[in-house]
Amino acid sequence: MGDEQDRDDRAVGSFDDIVASWKADGTVPEWPDDPPAVPAATETIEPPAPAVRPAPPVRPGPAVDPLSDRDDHYIPPEPPPLPKLGVAAAVGLVLVALGIILIAAPQWIGMSGVYGLPLGLVAIAGGLTWLLMRLWQPTAEDPRDDEGTV
Repeated sequence: MGDEQDRDDRAVGSFDDIVASWKADGTVPEWPDDPPAVPAATETIEPPAPAVRPAPPVRPGPAVDPLSDRDDHYIPPEPPPLPKLGVAAAVGLVLVALGIILIAAPQWIGMSGVYGLPLGLVAIAGGLTWLLMRLWQPTAEDPRDDEGTV
């Protein structure tokens, strides 16, 4: 607590020293204690009225409803039909569905829950693997490819 008091005293003392040196130089302005009162005006001056411009005449436009003109709107063509589901994709989807059924409700198939969870996980993993392996297309190997040998 004493350190803060000493620091405050030093700050006030140095500020007083700075102000005293300014006063000795004569560069410190004298500020009035109260601001001067504004003298009351004896007559009021009204500001000039703003110039009023007449509004431009409104010309009526054509009475056309933008929604009634259907020629200006783009109407996209019908989307193509979905492709037929192949046998390989159907097998993968059936495996995934069977795995979900084995995990959620193995009683539908007549299996206990002890065997339903691991078999369901294996069926889902097998179905996803089946579907993902169909995406991989092996590249045709170039017979002239010597694999970079010199």
